[in-house]
Amino acid sequence: MNLDVSARIKELRMARGLSTNKLSNMAGLSQSYVRKLERGESKPTVESLELLCHALGITFEDFVNYKDKSVLQLQAIKIIGTLSDEQLEGFCKLMDSD
Repeated sequence: MNLDVSARIKELRMARGLSTNKLSNMAGLSQSYVRKLERGESKPTVESLELLCHALGITFEDFVNYKDKSVLQLQAIKIIGTLSDEQLEGFCKLMDSD
């Protein structure tokens, strides 16, 4: 798998409409560090990626494995995963009714 971490961080941040300042505050990281990550000038730690993912409302697994999905798609996947069987069945019926 070829994942451009820098581009992914920026893509997800922009998709959420966040500035680097806002994302860094939400993640508890410095703005200069987030900017360096986005420019590829610094390598992220697992801990910093987990903080960024939490701030972006996605899981670390989503960040790594679903690089072609938008933030909204990732959030939908997360929500769908929490549905009961009955709720999931109702959701599927709703999606099939065109």
